[in-house]
Amino acid sequence: MKIKIDIINYDMIRKPLAYRTRPQTLKEVIGQENLVGKDGFLTKSLETRSLFSLVFYGPAGTGKTTIAEAYAREFGVKVNKLNAITLSKKDLESAIEEQKMFPESFIIIDEVHRLSKDKQDILLPYIEDGTIHLLGATTANPYMALNKAIRSRVHLLEVKKLTKKEVVKGLKRALTLPSGLNNEISLSDESLNYIADI
Repeated sequence: MKIKIDIINYDMIRKPLAYRTRPQTLKEVIGQENLVGKDGFLTKSLETRSLFSLVFYGPAGTGKTTIAEAYAREFGVKVNKLNAITLSKKDLESAIEEQKMFPESFIIIDEVHRLSKDKQDILLPYIEDGTIHLLGATTANPYMALNKAIRSRVHLLEVKKLTKKEVVKGLKRALTLPSGLNNEISLSDESLNYIADI
């Protein structure tokens, strides 16, 4: 008996759809016009090549980390990506030492609100003197989660909840992108609206 085996792209199966279709540039970001639009803060920062330390805050699933990564990618500088949940003091100190060799660079810290006070204290002097440029992402209120000294040295940028229309736009893009579903399935507007609602 012969068994037919189709060639499967296991890389596509292993990675979630949202990960595979996430924006790579600021122009691909849906919504957030105040940040990535023609006159948005991040757009202007890129145009003037002005590096800032930034903390993106807002609800889960709004694209905070994606925006941080796209922003850093478009600068074309070295990026060190960390997660505050698993970050040890030693890892943080090692990342800072590495950043010292690259004057134009970013440290992206996901879940930045989970950094303990002592780790925030380690970061502070390096953010203050411009040795590192922090791009943090948090679902927590930064006015509560970050110490006052860090807050005063970063720009706090709100990433707003997506509208239903914007969610539908993202779903349509996921259906067509080669890295997404590559037009292999189609959904009615009614189905897309239903998914957006839930």
